[in-house]
Amino acid sequence: MNIYAIGDIHGCLSELTSLHKKILTNDKFNVKEDLLIYLGDYIDRGLKSKQVIDQIIKLKNKQIKTIHLMGNHEELMIDFLFNKKNNIKNWLNFGADQTFKSYDIEIVEFIKDGFEDNIIDRLRNVLLKKMGSDHIDFLNNLELTYLTEKYLFVHAGIDPNKNFTEQTKKDYLWSRSSDFFHKDFKTEKTIIHGHTPEQNIVNHPYRVNIDTGCYFSGKLSCVCLSDLNDSRSFISNL
Repeated sequence: MNIYAIGDIHGCLSELTSLHKKILTNDKFNVKEDLLIYLGDYIDRGLKSKQVIDQIIKLKNKQIKTIHLMGNHEELMIDFLFNKKNNIKNWLNFGADQTFKSYDIEIVEFIKDGFEDNIIDRLRNVLLKKMGSDHIDFLNNLELTYLTEKYLFVHAGIDPNKNFTEQTKKDYLWSRSSDFFHKDFKTEKTIIHGHTPEQNIVNHPYRVNIDTGCYFSGKLSCVCLSDLNDSRSFISNL
């Protein structure tokens, strides 16, 4: 089995479409055996968050094996929608306005009157209605990690000063530890992650970062991992 892990998409639909095509037509890709893992941050900043989720759901419905991890941006959206947090001011700092626009909602029409709970409640209800059950189910079924014999797939990374059983949701979704980023970082499983954009893929023995800043660079990246020979190869939309 080959595993294809895709980095942070951030509403960049054309880049995702191009990368999907390259993966699915790759000589190594076996539709019956291989697995696509998305490392989270499907939404915000780019213009097509809704359409990105549409495409991922469509691919899943074609019986292609997929795993969908949660990113820190999805945590903000989930907190807003399902935990009913009034976190819009914070979420806007992460590009939420573009996500609302992709669902045909102009957020300024709501928040121009303030951020009181009753206003935010109306905004929440409108977004839920626009999303529909498929997108709600997608968010509710995101996973924090995916583990294999050799790899841990996670959005942001881990705290290297804790063992695997001590890691928290915050570690998985938000961590940017200098010890984790160090070239000599070593752990029991190789960590495949995104979250921290780099100009190029970071390919260290025990850490692979495939976030190449798609929403500002136009480059969406993927690592292909083979169970047979521990090989790594890389694909991008460019």
